[in-house]
Amino acid sequence: MSETALASKPENIEKPSRGRPRDVEKNMAIIDAASMLFLEKGFDGTSMDEVAKRAGVSKQTVYSHFSSKEQLFAESIHITIEKYFPDQALQGMQTHTLETDLTAVAAKFATLLMSKDAMAMHRVLVSAAPRGPQLATIFWEAGPAEMIVKLSAFLQKWVDAGELVIDDLEKAGAHLIALLKGKYHFEMSIGLYDTLDEAAFNAHVADAVDCFLKLYRKG
Repeated sequence: MSETALASKPENIEKPSRGRPRDVEKNMAIIDAASMLFLEKGFDGTSMDEVAKRAGVSKQTVYSHFSSKEQLFAESIHITIEKYFPDQALQGMQTHTLETDLTAVAAKFATLLMSKDAMAMHRVLVSAAPRGPQLATIFWEAGPAEMIVKLSAFLQKWVDAGELVIDDLEKAGAHLIALLKGKYHFEMSIGLYDTLDEAAFNAHVADAVDCFLKLYRKG
């Protein structure tokens, strides 16, 4: 993201609450319905009425859980990331070698980046781009920014262990994500193909990890 884009981020975007919802089952039904509709119809093409209908709840119930469509969009992104990369995914890491653990973490991120959900959301964001940066900003803060935070926490452990030399964890995390996207993410996003075979996926992850370690490994 360019400095210009960052500078033009809209302010006061309401972030989703991470507290316990009053009704977990209804909350998840609303998020699931909204997630499907956003991918099917885009952000502008999705209404809160449609979300309520598909979730099997009233519109009033939707608004009792989410005060705006923007907040619901942000939460749907967060839940998607949690599905592919839950908070506990990094627990127990740093128990093997740097290469082994970094490869395992990188594979999780690559699986998310190349998932059908991620590809569909990429197309939604591209189609919404002409109307301004607000939707992209919501996505960035609920999605990639959270991914970089998770990745930075993992990398910090290996910095503390003396195996990585990283002055800027956020920048290093962004580097790894860029390496994991590579050419495959672009080719998949424009529909050249929708999946990678296991051998190609594993080779791609291994190449990304190798490049990353050449940049940041101590010595």
